[in-house]
Amino acid sequence: MCVGCGARRPQGALTRLTVTADGQPGLDRGGRAPGRGAYLCGPACLAAAVKRRAFQRAFRGKVQVLETGALAAALGG
Repeated sequence: MCVGCGARRPQGALTRLTVTADGQPGLDRGGRAPGRGAYLCGPACLAAAVKRRAFQRAFRGKVQVLETGALAAALGG
């Protein structure tokens, strides 16, 4: 399920994010990084996820100050 828009899609159609060592959500390109994961449909859902504070909930508060610029660039948007 996308944490931004709430759409249910097959796991392969979503982009997985995990918390990096510096406390930021980062792309998990291989889909095998350890720890909790959050999924986005694409760059359009990033703003909705930030507004809903979805990353803090999905990662149980482990996200520090969220830098959306770097994440949006990594998502391609």
